[in-house]
Amino acid sequence: MILRHGIKLDQQKTASLRHKIKDLPAPEETEPPKRLPPRKGELNAAAIIAAAQGAGIVDEFDGVPLFQKLKRLRRLKPNMIVACCFDEDPCTTSAMATLRENTNAIISGLVLAAQACGAKENKIAVATRREAKIIHKINSQADLIFAGERYPARLLLKKKLFSSGKNAAYIGAQACAALLAAVDDGDLQTSAVVTVAGDGVEHWRNVRARIGTPLKDLLEFCGVSEKTTLVVTGSSITGKAVTDLNEPVSAATRCVIALKKAPKYREYPCIGCQRCAHACPRGIVPWKVHQELLSAEPDPLRLTNVQKCIRCSACSVACPSGIDLTGAVQKAAHLKKSGDFLDIT
Repeated sequence: MILRHGIKLDQQKTASLRHKIKDLPAPEETEPPKRLPPRKGELNAAAIIAAAQGAGIVDEFDGVPLFQKLKRLRRLKPNMIVACCFDEDPCTTSAMATLRENTNAIISGLVLAAQACGAKENKIAVATRREAKIIHKINSQADLIFAGERYPARLLLKKKLFSSGKNAAYIGAQACAALLAAVDDGDLQTSAVVTVAGDGVEHWRNVRARIGTPLKDLLEFCGVSEKTTLVVTGSSITGKAVTDLNEPVSAATRCVIALKKAPKYREYPCIGCQRCAHACPRGIVPWKVHQELLSAEPDPLRLTNVQKCIRCSACSVACPSGIDLTGAVQKAAHLKKSGDFLDIT
């Protein structure tokens, strides 16, 4: 994790959502897209999963091939499939932009995914009621649920659904649209929608780029500044720095952030405010874990729930003292698993 404490949790989505998705021009030598062979037989679960596999569809939220996910979910038998059409990261809007552009396709693709998994219900998750109004203007029949804007919204929504008796599973917005295109038209997944943001680019945009396009092409398309010193892919909270701008766009590339200056972090003593505990969605008390690790002989019994950490970094973002609480919890989880409490340096 490079941006240890995140940039901000304040929503910074307006600039990249102001315009429709922009298509990055493909090189002239690009070959025409290939297609799947015509489907034979009825459209059942096996045929849908085969189409996802043949089209090479990858879920943009976790990088898992969609056919593998659908096969696993068919075994697990969730009773609800949810299209994740919200972006919990402060700067990313690629899922929101994809839903606005392809509302009907995502609805139909989600129905196919639910059929493949054997789920009886399917819902489209958006962040707010304001976003719901926008989508309902496009399709008044869209069946929506609200995730909210509190980070990490994906996990919090899943917990909320579970508490109401819904064993829900997520499918990415782009994966849903790609699934419909594969089943109906035999299209392979050849592109990804990527949010380009940060003070290192002139134009914040959602860009549709061919998979394999160098990141530098996206940045140049959005007016990258000569003063840019850091480029991060993924999230402004848990993203990773890019060392080579020739790194290609993948189906799981949802956001590229360009910064003129790398964030500087200062760490101060813990003040015991417990903001980290309130921010953690897994019931961990990170500040107590941090303090226990500072003791001469940390007690494994005091490292409660550390193995449940999902590395969302909500605790580190919330900490006013700038402590790397995510790192502390991860170290505690490693120590607890290994049983080695003699050397914690």
